[in-house]
Amino acid sequence: MDPLPTTADKPGSGTTTAQIVASLSARLAPALRRFFKSRRIPQDDVEDLVQDVFVRLASRPNVESMERLEGYLFTTASNLLRDRHRRRVARSAGTHEPYEESLHGSVQETDSPERALLARQAVVKLVEALFELPERTRAIFALYHLEDLSHQDIAQRLGIAISTIERHMTRANTHLIKRMEGLWK
Repeated sequence: MDPLPTTADKPGSGTTTAQIVASLSARLAPALRRFFKSRRIPQDDVEDLVQDVFVRLASRPNVESMERLEGYLFTTASNLLRDRHRRRVARSAGTHEPYEESLHGSVQETDSPERALLARQAVVKLVEALFELPERTRAIFALYHLEDLSHQDIAQRLGIAISTIERHMTRANTHLIKRMEGLWK
């Protein structure tokens, strides 16, 4: 293992950024791995994070003249974890469900052109049934089902009582059920 270049070796001796990064990587990569693992980072991500630490170091200007490179590396590691956490929160990563073909979707033997045609026809019939509703009822139905608003939010937006929203929703659901009867039998 190469020792860490000393300050005396850095500026005047021709030690390059690549040599410093290689020396630090050989010496401190195991400690950085332990640092990330101790923070319960999945094993798959640990190597990427260690590499990112050294990429950030290598991209800095004048690495040769930097003091306390070890401290810089661990500060960078902490910042990477903070950035990673922010990205995961912003993307709601914890709420994502991993893709599993058995659950989400391979083409089933039951999927046929006939089933696809029936599904398209059902959608057409549903849209026709929606346009048969009075405009206000259709708008309330769309706000609830398409905009994902609660009855209270719709009532506030339209300036009407929640009981009126409930009446419109009952009217819409009853009408749609009657019009769609027979399609799924």
